[in-house]
Amino acid sequence: MKTNFNFPILKQRLKCHKKIKKELLKLIDEEPTHSLKKIDYQYTDSISRLDWHNRNNFKRKWVQLLVKDLHNNFENQVNEIGLKGVEINDLWFQQYFKEDTHGWHIHGHSFTGVYYLELFKDSPRTQIVEPTAEKLITVEAKEGDVIIFPSIYIHRAPSLKTNKRKTIVSFNFSCNDVTLKFVERINAIRNF
Repeated sequence: MKTNFNFPILKQRLKCHKKIKKELLKLIDEEPTHSLKKIDYQYTDSISRLDWHNRNNFKRKWVQLLVKDLHNNFENQVNEIGLKGVEINDLWFQQYFKEDTHGWHIHGHSFTGVYYLELFKDSPRTQIVEPTAEKLITVEAKEGDVIIFPSIYIHRAPSLKTNKRKTIVSFNFSCNDVTLKFVERINAIRNF
């Protein structure tokens, strides 16, 4: 038996985006990185610069500049749906140049998402497939937006067709509790 249980894709602008963008990109440009090239039956990946290998190092300069504001953003977004206690598990950047792409994949932990640090109008947005509905969603996001969705949602970054670099910060995090406001609301509605 299959029961659909839809979960929202959360989106909110990072308030400090304009203030930190230039410095954040400068620090990312100075960061030692790898590239990712992988083509097989499951993945078509070509990412020019990323620091996935260092995703658990929260002492990186660019991470220290961003992590407090990003954590607050996560807390604000998940509080709206009744969750709290955000714990960031992984945090890394990816930079895409012309023809770069990231094939269909999922992440670990409870939630994953993207902070669009450098994004132009003609840059491709994240595409997500909600597994039970098998519905393709292209996220309508602008530079400075942070999107969050369940880690089991299959998603990709379509091929970049322009010469304008695209920079994202990706992350995984978990929540460890529900808000009192949610418990009170659901108990009142359902008379539990």
